[in-house]
Amino acid sequence: MTVSMSDPSAVPAGAAPVREAGMRVQVGDGLGVHVRTWGERPPSLLLVHGFSHGGFVWRSLAAAMPEYGLAAPDLRGHGDSDHDPSRRYSIAAHVSDLIEVARALDLRDYLLVGHSLGASVATLAAQRLPRPPRAVVLVDGGPGLSPTASAHIREEFLRLKFRYRSPDEYLEYLQATMPLVPPPLLQALAVDALERLGPEEFRLKADRALGYQDQAASVEDELWQGLREIRVPLLLVRGAASALCGKRWCEEFSARVPQAEVESVQRAGHAVMLDNPSRFNALLRQYAAQRLAPRGAAPLHVQEAV
Repeated sequence: MTVSMSDPSAVPAGAAPVREAGMRVQVGDGLGVHVRTWGERPPSLLLVHGFSHGGFVWRSLAAAMPEYGLAAPDLRGHGDSDHDPSRRYSIAAHVSDLIEVARALDLRDYLLVGHSLGASVATLAAQRLPRPPRAVVLVDGGPGLSPTASAHIREEFLRLKFRYRSPDEYLEYLQATMPLVPPPLLQALAVDALERLGPEEFRLKADRALGYQDQAASVEDELWQGLREIRVPLLLVRGAASALCGKRWCEEFSARVPQAEVESVQRAGHAVMLDNPSRFNALLRQYAAQRLAPRGAAPLHVQEAV
């Protein structure tokens, strides 16, 4: 395993000043995984993004938590991490990569947060990380999700144009498909998601091959088992308008994982941290203040989501 540092990146317009840096971690299969970091090291939050996105989706959270160190890897095939020429994009591969990232960051007293695909990765990695997290936060993700909705996400991804004349052209697509996201975050997302190839040529950073990755049927059982084995506090944050984590799914989740706390964020769909960043950031900041406080601190009492 080798680690190399890259140049700091800018914070999106409208966000509070916060220093962002980058590093690369050499993982299995000879690939390099890019990791964004904010604040002090070692980080207090390890953040795992969802399908087709990248660690850049957590910038608003980083700006809202300047007193904490945060780290957000780009999963292989996503963001600024390497594409795998052999298309090894299984959840197991992502879990192995996350373990290497955690080792490189020397994580000690931290929260593990995963969104969507990242929630599955976090669930299976929680018991295998070099040091266990203080708590695990799943953001609109977990086992038992609607197979129809999941298939729709992959199909929409494969139908995407992968080349654009400018970030503004891609922004038009994002505005149509992510109407709840505040304009500054959407504009930053349009820039972060693209790689410049020439003066008027940009390409999506996510590997198209991600859309062909079928999840093994056995992963569902592994995820439910993984949740039962988590011995630290567990919080599920779902978007109240999410098409994946609907009320019926949430009821099943609570019945099968009774130790988990559940919070619903209003005016948010699947991309909770982007759709309603002010509420999501406040919730995570409060949760971190309690779970990263000395052991024995009072349990979480979150005000009603707005």
